[in-house]
Amino acid sequence: MKDNILLLLRFLIAAIFIVSGTEKLMSPAENFLYVLQAYNVFPDILARFFAVGFPWMELSLGVFMAVGLWLRLSLLAVACVSSSFILVVGQAIVRKLPIDNCGCFGSLVHLPLHGVIFLDTAILLSALACFFHISSVRRFSLDNKFDAIL
Repeated sequence: MKDNILLLLRFLIAAIFIVSGTEKLMSPAENFLYVLQAYNVFPDILARFFAVGFPWMELSLGVFMAVGLWLRLSLLAVACVSSSFILVVGQAIVRKLPIDNCGCFGSLVHLPLHGVIFLDTAILLSALACFFHISSVRRFSLDNKFDAIL
């Protein structure tokens, strides 16, 4: 039972990252840039870099999680990304920045900042649970196939 729940968490994290990255990629990068600038934590040049590159990283992490490729590293990356989201959104809440929509899912889903903290905390805890029980989440993964070859 526990193994099935952890495996489900892996696929839920994958779906969230795939949807989020794809939605941002399907929109002009300026839309995500505008969202990043609203958080007021990045210099403009860095915000522009993130606006273009971050959706690709989200999509890649989601795909790696879904197919189980470099799963241990992917789970750590997801945990780091989720922790970063919590910090960035948390500082926006503390500073009372006028942000109505987190921009996490482009125009597909609008989440208030407190909802983002909850979602990202759930993703972080799920990624850590999967990481510490890696054998449970490696079922149906490419990592298992490569281990058999090596």
